[in-house]
Amino acid sequence: MTYLDEKILEKRESHDPAPNERIEQAEATSFLLRIVATLPARQQEVLQLKFQNDLSYQEISEITKLSVSHVGVLIHTALKTLRARHAQAARDFIPFNPRIAS
Repeated sequence: MTYLDEKILEKRESHDPAPNERIEQAEATSFLLRIVATLPARQQEVLQLKFQNDLSYQEISEITKLSVSHVGVLIHTALKTLRARHAQAARDFIPFNPRIAS
């Protein structure tokens, strides 16, 4: 099996991601969504409103009928939990390091 020369990859004029980059991005997105799905529903809701809809804490507060400070606590707690769960999963992950032919 031959591997692409890094010089060839660097000269690529297209700004579109390479096929392997698209696959890695899709896998990372799927992995993150599975972790988000383990959060309590209220935390999922505020994360979605904040990051998918780009709403402010005030706007989220008005939609959810929670105080602005409670919205902040929910987002903080959710992100802290996501970081911890991602770190644990990353420790369990065995990276793929292909051998490059000389």
